[in-house]
Amino acid sequence: MTRHSDNETHEQLSEVTEKALERASLCFNKWLTYGQALALIAVAIATLVGIVSSIWEMAASSSVSLGALLMLFLYVEIISMVKASAMGTRELPIRTPIALAIVAVARYIVIDVEHISATFMLMTAGSILLLVLALWLSGRVRSNI
Repeated sequence: MTRHSDNETHEQLSEVTEKALERASLCFNKWLTYGQALALIAVAIATLVGIVSSIWEMAASSSVSLGALLMLFLYVEIISMVKASAMGTRELPIRTPIALAIVAVARYIVIDVEHISATFMLMTAGSILLLVLALWLSGRVRSNI
């Protein structure tokens, strides 16, 4: 009789613990979602400020450079990532950040080409090649799923 009672007590305690963990998990998830939303708002605002600043600098200098255009493209891609994260599944596809990294490294080469040593240029070009390979592989894996 005691063993049966101990088993029931253990099962009841297990159910109570499971429900408490489920409530804690839901609460934690809710607060993480709020934190994510605040971070996305901060990123969106900072990106919009960057866009306005870049356009203002181009207008003030009366010239448009490839580096400035690539920076605007990066800003637009960041805004689209924020939008996709906020409006979609709250998950970013791996392809978008990889494509952003390719443009960012290319922009770095375009802007600082005079200050880059040949070895560093080769390493930077190699990083672009690796990123392009990762982008290609992610497309191949996704199409096979």
